[in-house]
Amino acid sequence: MLEPIEDQYLMIGHIARSHGVKGEVLIISEVFAPQLFDEIDLVHIQNARGDLVPARIESVRVQEKNNRLSFFVKFEHVSDRNRAEELKSSAVYVLREKAESLVDGDEAIDYTEFEIQDDQNNNIGIITGIIESPAHPILEVITDDQEKLLIPFVDEYIQSVDEDQSIIYCQNLEQLTNL
Repeated sequence: MLEPIEDQYLMIGHIARSHGVKGEVLIISEVFAPQLFDEIDLVHIQNARGDLVPARIESVRVQEKNNRLSFFVKFEHVSDRNRAEELKSSAVYVLREKAESLVDGDEAIDYTEFEIQDDQNNNIGIITGIIESPAHPILEVITDDQEKLLIPFVDEYIQSVDEDQSIIYCQNLEQLTNL
């Protein structure tokens, strides 16, 4: 019997955008594992149909900014910016058996109960759940006015994450509330 995907693979992040003209992409990590790509040369990228497609890594650069790890990755099969743009918002998985010894805490960061603040440090609400979508995770937030707000976990809206304080600093939230 075939095992479910979540038993075989661990989602380590998503592709936020292309970077440069040679096909490099920026992967925003969902796990804290600075050495992860040192040990792994093959990941699986989830396509629009939900299939996991193997992608061999050619090179990796790591950047830590605002308590968040970002990986600039060049895949062997992606040679230009157009191909890299096609991967935007795709989830990135690795074989669970390879990743578990490298990932700090053995699991992805649980953002449930994290506080949401806007770019002027105003409290917006509390995260009550995470919706996993093929493109990127979506934060379910109950605002201080008891309204439901969905915030895509992408650079457009997530400014930084303070894991010690359990706060996610957001920006451009007016784009989500004025619909």
